[in-house]
Amino acid sequence: MKHFLFFIFIFHLFYCDLFGQSAIQAYKKEANVILKSKIALELWGYYSRYHLDSLNILGLDLLENQQNTIDPFSKAVAYRLLGCYDVRSDEINKGLKLLESSKSIFLNLGDEKLISEAYNEIGIAYLLLGDHETSRLYFESSLSHGRNSEIKEMTYMAEINLAKNELKAGNIALSQMLAEHYIRQAEDDHKHESVANAYSFLGQIAMDKNQMKRAKFCFSKQLENALLCDAPFIKTRAVNNQAIMAYMSLEYEKSIRLFLEVLEERKKQGFHFYTCEAYMNVANFYFEITDMINGSVYIDSCFVLAERHNLLSTQIEALELNLEYEETSELKKRLAILKQKRQQVIHQNNNTRKSLTVKKNKTESSRIYILLSLLIIPALIWWLYTKD
Repeated sequence: MKHFLFFIFIFHLFYCDLFGQSAIQAYKKEANVILKSKIALELWGYYSRYHLDSLNILGLDLLENQQNTIDPFSKAVAYRLLGCYDVRSDEINKGLKLLESSKSIFLNLGDEKLISEAYNEIGIAYLLLGDHETSRLYFESSLSHGRNSEIKEMTYMAEINLAKNELKAGNIALSQMLAEHYIRQAEDDHKHESVANAYSFLGQIAMDKNQMKRAKFCFSKQLENALLCDAPFIKTRAVNNQAIMAYMSLEYEKSIRLFLEVLEERKKQGFHFYTCEAYMNVANFYFEITDMINGSVYIDSCFVLAERHNLLSTQIEALELNLEYEETSELKKRLAILKQKRQQVIHQNNNTRKSLTVKKNKTESSRIYILLSLLIIPALIWWLYTKD
């Protein structure tokens, strides 16, 4: 049971696949680096959820496009993308430096929405590090700046993350209180998606406390609200949690039926990352009931899909799950090769960033030299002229 993947927690605002695809095309066509950066900032939410490696590629591309311009906004966006990638790739301390640099620039620009998001991202990094005191400070700052922005939903992001932080810190009662306050606020604003996500969070807390009746109620409220919003992705997440509840209640036929329903919906929605997670849930179900043949079929399907779309971390996760039920030298060898490949990718990314930084510094130095020449040469001519 411990391996089933709950779809319960969103760090960012939701972006649909249609938006993501259209924004990608717009980014590729746009030549102006500032406009490219604005599109990239929108894609940040999409890529951080559905294709992490693309987040890194987009950040590097933005840095490359800045070689002929000095724009603080574009630089801040690139740093955010790369910092988020690092944090989610277990390079948290390296990512924190980039996120802090991004935050400082956004503070100077004075955009409350961007500042709120910046504090939230740094809060997530400290949460992953287990530094709950620091994480709390950043989420509270995010909440404060979110309230100052013109977008009310910005407060949702920080408030639910505060609840997550308190849960991880062991303050379960406070975590529940924050989540329940979040629900009341979201209900007043008729934000059914946010309500659904919060009930999912409370359901997970109840399951961790073995309060199955409470968990069942929360997951039912999640589904109820998911059906009220025009977002199939949210409904599928709720159905997934219903499948887990059915498994916990020993309703195996219902559980596998719902898990397979989730898998089919994920395929239709086109989110490869979440389709892989759905495959893993089905595989784990079969592994748990000792049906190794079907378990292997679905975990292999997960791996093939992840490999096709270059989801390296998901490939590793699939092999690790497989190894827990079927420990073979072949699986160990494949896992070792993939982990080595991931380290090579990280090393290559670091070299690329260093190269781009050197180029940018040289470009900026050249601009300063030209500017000084434009100032000094006329002054020298004037001095020579007046000297006579």
